[in-house]
Amino acid sequence: MNEYAKHLANIHGKTSIVATEDIYSDKGILLAKGGIEINKKTCERILKFKLLKPLENSIYIENQLNAKTIYNIFNQLISQDQWLNSIHSQLGDKTVLQRCCLHLEKYPILLQKLTVLKIELFHIFEQAVFSAYLSYICAMVDKLEQYDVEEFFLAGMLHDIGFLHINHEILRKEGDLSSEEWRNIQSHPVIGYEIVKSIKNFPKKVARAILEHHENSDGSGYPRNKTKYALCDLGQVINLLDNTIAIYNKKIKEQNRSIRGVIPAIQINIHSYSYKVASMVIRALKHAPESTPDPEKSKTLSVLISNTKKKQQYVQDTTIIIKDANNNIGYEHNNKEMLAVQNRGNNILLIVNSAGLNDPHYCDGLSELSHNASEKLINEIEDAHLMLGEVMYQISAYQKNATAFTHNNKDHPLGLLLTPYLEQVESIEKPKLGGSFKNGAAR
Repeated sequence: MNEYAKHLANIHGKTSIVATEDIYSDKGILLAKGGIEINKKTCERILKFKLLKPLENSIYIENQLNAKTIYNIFNQLISQDQWLNSIHSQLGDKTVLQRCCLHLEKYPILLQKLTVLKIELFHIFEQAVFSAYLSYICAMVDKLEQYDVEEFFLAGMLHDIGFLHINHEILRKEGDLSSEEWRNIQSHPVIGYEIVKSIKNFPKKVARAILEHHENSDGSGYPRNKTKYALCDLGQVINLLDNTIAIYNKKIKEQNRSIRGVIPAIQINIHSYSYKVASMVIRALKHAPESTPDPEKSKTLSVLISNTKKKQQYVQDTTIIIKDANNNIGYEHNNKEMLAVQNRGNNILLIVNSAGLNDPHYCDGLSELSHNASEKLINEIEDAHLMLGEVMYQISAYQKNATAFTHNNKDHPLGLLLTPYLEQVESIEKPKLGGSFKNGAAR
């Protein structure tokens, strides 16, 4: 059964769905007359047949999102976050943002899908709104023309639209995904691309950004394992903003810090993006003020420092193994999948070396700082904690890529070479990604 059709069936009772034309099966059987409200019984009948055309092309959803309601959602996002409010007061333009929202009305089918996304997968819809807003702000900080701002906005708003066509059970599953389930998840950029590509006059630049928003410069992304110079800037903006939002929502906010606090995590990864993309995002975030002092933080500073030391030890131990694995496997094999694993490993090594996170005396200085816990020094310790957490996230991604390679190449010489190193990494006790002043969730 079509996963999007399942969503449409689910929203019956939450809003009305009306047939805009006669709905036929592919064999010519009339399933619903145009103009009628599609109730649960009708919907269930429709879903039993293969349709002559996609169901979404023959329906209208009551109270569907429009330019006004979307604009109000953005205003709500801005008003509820003091840091975004500050950025908006400096860079925002009411008329430009309204025009971006109006531009969406050119694509009724996409407004329908966004409406379903809001009702059925609200957490993904929230992410889309946040991404669209930061994309718009990035375009504003670069003083782009209205048309370009609208493209940035569209890419942020629509990049995850493909999730509406992914199996419900996989999206709601708790715990690790199987290889097959993960491949299913990885198809959402392609699905989103196919949806927008089929719409007349939809911007090709935005369609490509949707397709590439999970590609990484080292070739470890998906769906096509593209590398840095084969990627478009807009897709990489969305990629970086996805990471920015995840770090902010799951690590920075719970420390009661400004969104500006994400900048160190971007800076240690700066080699992973074009200078143009990283600079644009950093300049936008710098319009947020620094975090306000919190005297209570100094009382639990020793706990944070202790956890930071554990993270650094974990990073040191695992990067030694990753370096040995890359050196001993070598680079003359010309295996694209293995090269992607090695490139991700090399990126981790580059991050820890350039940020000094492999320095055995790095955390010694943090202990000394704890005796003089000014606001500036607390922020410095939190930044170190954040950067190490980001490296740990990258190590987890390395493990996932390496595990997928060994699973798919069990008897391949390269798989046999990689396996013992992967086992060594997995044997090291991993500190929790939380450990800040409040219990935080990992990205």
